Amino acid sequence: MGAARRFFAPQAARRRNLRLDAAETHRLLRVLRLGPGAEIEVFDGAGNAFSARVVGVDGDAHSLVERGMALPGREPGIRLAVGVAIPKGDGLTAIVRQLAEIGADTIVPLTSERSEGRATAVRLTRWRAAALSGTRQSGRATVPTVAAPVPFEVWTRGELATDRWIASPRTAQTVRPGAPGPQPVTGRVLAVGPEGGFSARELEDAHRHGFRRLDLGERILRTGTAAVVAAALLLRPAG
Repeated sequence: MGAARRFFAPQAARRRNLRLDAAETHRLLRVLRLGPGAEIEVFDGAGNAFSARVVGVDGDAHSLVERGMALPGREPGIRLAVGVAIPKGDGLTAIVRQLAEIGADTIVPLTSERSEGRATAVRLTRWRAAALSGTRQSGRATVPTVAAPVPFEVWTRGELATDRWIASPRTAQTVRPGAPGPQPVTGRVLAVGPEGGFSARELEDAHRHGFRRLDLGERILRTGTAAVVAAALLLRPAG
């Protein structure tokens, strides 16, 4: 089923009879002009998706939906947390949407010595809406968590998966993920710097906390491009 007919229903795994919120109802009734009897898909944002059928509209003009059978999972086998330096303007909105589409599990806006953007409550709300939009578009059932902004050096000291990477143009220090070890990789962490890159001091500090530089080739990529390319590399099984 196409992305247009996918609707967010947080209670979908716990209830058979669902009531879509105002925003989802607006999409269903006003944008797509669907009505009772329409076949749709609902997902709960926590990894579950179901076929469903619209059965009516209640007195508050919210759509009523009957949940059907569970649908196959579409999540990657690796849980990827991505920390991204906040670019200028509202550039992070598109980055969050793309990371949600390709499979990121957590997205953390980062402030760093050279980051040009800033976070506001309005932008954080917009970034979280972009994560939902990317999830709907891609066919995923898990909406990535978009955390509150944090300084890069605070984030690197947090409780993160042990397989840690920083997106980087090719240098003598950059590497690619190697062959799989005896235990499969289930969690990875990716840091993506601002347009000017992380400072030498930040890189040294990250290295002390287990981050390796991920080889992205010869070209110098913009933050958004680097985030998507690096995330795609790390979501592939090691090997």
